[in-house]
Amino acid sequence: MNVDDIDILCDKETALLTNTKLAGYLVEKVDYKESAKFKSYYGKFLIEGIGVEIMGDWQILDAKQTWSKMYVADADSITHVQIGTLSIPVTKISLELELFARMGRWTAYQKLRKQVDKVPAQQGLFWQKKPFNEKPLPQAQ
Repeated sequence: MNVDDIDILCDKETALLTNTKLAGYLVEKVDYKESAKFKSYYGKFLIEGIGVEIMGDWQILDAKQTWSKMYVADADSITHVQIGTLSIPVTKISLELELFARMGRWTAYQKLRKQVDKVPAQQGLFWQKKPFNEKPLPQAQ
Protein backbone atom coordinates (compact mmCIF):
# COMPACT_ATOMS: atom_id res chain seq x y z
CA MET A 1 0.00 0.00 0.00
CA ASN A 2 1.25 3.46 -0.87
CA VAL A 3 0.82 6.37 1.49
CA ASP A 4 0.06 9.75 -0.05
CA ASP A 5 -0.37 11.83 3.08
CA ILE A 6 -0.83 11.68 6.83
CA ASP A 7 -4.33 11.89 8.28
CA ILE A 8 -4.60 13.11 11.86
CA LEU A 9 -7.80 12.25 13.67
CA CYS A 10 -8.47 14.32 16.79
CA ASP A 11 -11.07 16.31 18.70
CA LYS A 12 -12.29 19.81 17.78
CA GLU A 13 -9.99 21.62 20.23
CA THR A 14 -6.85 19.86 19.00
CA ALA A 15 -7.82 20.42 15.37
CA LEU A 16 -8.30 24.15 15.89
CA LEU A 17 -5.04 24.39 17.86
CA THR A 18 -3.09 23.18 14.81
CA ASN A 19 -3.92 26.48 13.07
CA THR A 20 -1.52 28.25 15.44
CA LYS A 21 0.92 25.45 16.24
CA LEU A 22 1.49 24.59 12.55
CA ALA A 23 0.85 28.08 11.11
CA GLY A 24 4.06 28.02 9.07
CA TYR A 25 2.88 24.93 7.20
CA LEU A 26 -0.73 25.98 6.60
CA VAL A 27 -2.33 25.14 3.24
CA GLU A 28 -6.01 25.22 4.25
CA LYS A 29 -7.09 26.61 7.63
CA VAL A 30 -8.78 24.17 10.01
CA ASP A 31 -12.41 25.17 10.28
CA TYR A 32 -15.77 23.42 10.45
CA LYS A 33 -16.56 21.95 7.03
CA GLU A 34 -19.37 19.75 5.80
CA SER A 35 -19.53 17.91 2.48
CA ALA A 36 -21.96 15.41 1.02
CA LYS A 37 -20.22 12.55 2.90
CA PHE A 38 -18.22 14.07 5.77
CA LYS A 39 -18.31 16.75 8.42
CA SER A 40 -15.47 17.77 10.70
CA TYR A 41 -13.04 20.46 11.73
CA TYR A 42 -10.83 19.98 8.70
CA GLY A 43 -7.67 21.58 7.39
CA LYS A 44 -4.48 20.87 5.45
CA PHE A 45 -0.81 21.44 6.08
CA LEU A 46 2.34 20.69 4.07
CA ILE A 47 5.29 19.66 6.23
CA GLU A 48 8.60 18.93 4.49
CA GLY A 49 6.74 18.00 1.31
CA ILE A 50 4.28 15.68 3.06
CA GLY A 51 0.60 16.53 3.08
CA VAL A 52 -1.06 16.44 6.49
CA GLU A 53 -4.84 16.48 6.84
CA ILE A 54 -6.43 17.29 10.20
CA MET A 55 -9.91 15.95 10.98
CA GLY A 56 -11.42 16.93 14.33
CA ASP A 57 -14.74 15.47 15.53
CA TRP A 58 -14.96 13.67 12.17
CA GLN A 59 -18.27 12.12 11.10
CA ILE A 60 -19.14 10.01 8.05
CA LEU A 61 -22.50 9.82 6.29
CA ASP A 62 -23.04 6.14 5.52
CA ALA A 63 -25.02 4.46 2.74
CA LYS A 64 -28.15 4.55 4.94
CA GLN A 65 -27.81 8.36 5.14
CA THR A 66 -27.00 8.20 8.85
CA TRP A 67 -24.21 10.26 10.41
CA SER A 68 -21.69 8.18 12.34
CA LYS A 69 -20.54 8.90 15.85
CA MET A 70 -17.75 11.47 16.13
CA TYR A 71 -14.34 9.92 15.60
CA VAL A 72 -11.68 11.59 17.73
CA ALA A 73 -8.87 9.01 18.16
CA ASP A 74 -9.45 8.61 21.89
CA ALA A 75 -7.54 6.22 24.15
CA ASP A 76 -9.72 3.26 23.13
CA SER A 77 -9.04 3.69 19.42
CA ILE A 78 -5.27 4.15 19.40
CA THR A 79 -2.20 2.10 20.10
CA HIS A 80 1.44 3.11 20.28
CA VAL A 81 4.14 2.00 17.89
CA GLN A 82 7.71 2.20 19.14
CA ILE A 83 10.26 3.52 16.63
CA GLY A 84 13.62 3.71 18.36
CA THR A 85 13.00 5.75 21.50
CA LEU A 86 9.92 7.45 20.05
CA SER A 87 6.44 6.19 20.93
CA ILE A 88 3.99 7.20 18.20
CA PRO A 89 0.21 7.05 18.76
CA VAL A 90 -1.60 5.55 15.76
CA THR A 91 -5.19 4.50 15.19
CA LYS A 92 -5.80 0.79 15.53
CA ILE A 93 -6.24 -1.10 12.30
CA SER A 94 -9.68 -2.19 13.49
CA LEU A 95 -10.70 1.49 13.44
CA GLU A 96 -9.12 2.05 10.02
CA LEU A 97 -11.11 -0.91 8.69
CA GLU A 98 -14.31 0.38 10.30
CA LEU A 99 -13.79 3.80 8.70
CA PHE A 100 -13.12 2.32 5.25
CA ALA A 101 -16.26 0.18 5.59
CA ARG A 102 -18.39 3.17 6.69
CA MET A 103 -17.11 5.16 3.72
CA GLY A 104 -17.78 2.25 1.36
CA ARG A 105 -14.10 2.16 0.36
CA TRP A 106 -14.00 -1.60 -0.08
CA THR A 107 -10.87 -1.71 -2.24
CA ALA A 108 -8.87 0.13 0.44
CA TYR A 109 -10.51 -2.03 3.11
CA GLN A 110 -9.49 -5.24 1.34
CA LYS A 111 -5.93 -4.02 0.69
CA LEU A 112 -5.44 -3.18 4.36
CA ARG A 113 -7.06 -6.39 5.56
CA LYS A 114 -4.84 -8.50 3.26
CA GLN A 115 -1.74 -6.60 4.40
CA VAL A 116 -2.53 -7.33 8.05
CA ASP A 117 -3.32 -10.97 7.29
CA LYS A 118 0.17 -11.35 5.74
CA VAL A 119 1.88 -10.43 9.01
CA PRO A 120 0.16 -12.39 11.82
CA ALA A 121 2.69 -11.20 14.41
CA GLN A 122 1.48 -7.62 13.94
CA GLN A 123 -2.20 -8.42 14.39
CA GLY A 124 -1.92 -8.35 18.18
CA LEU A 125 -0.63 -4.78 18.04
CA PHE A 126 -3.72 -3.46 16.33
CA TRP A 127 -6.78 -5.63 16.88
CA GLN A 128 -8.96 -4.86 19.84
CA LYS A 129 -11.11 -7.44 21.55
CA LYS A 130 -14.36 -6.22 19.97
CA PRO A 131 -14.96 -3.90 17.03
CA PHE A 132 -16.17 -0.38 17.78
CA ASN A 133 -19.59 -0.97 16.27
CA GLU A 134 -20.16 -4.18 18.27
CA LYS A 135 -20.63 -6.15 15.03
CA PRO A 136 -18.02 -8.41 13.45
CA LEU A 137 -16.03 -6.76 10.69
CA PRO A 138 -16.57 -8.24 7.22
CA GLN A 139 -13.80 -10.51 5.99
CA ALA A 140 -11.84 -9.60 2.86
CA GLN A 141 -12.48 -12.00 0.00
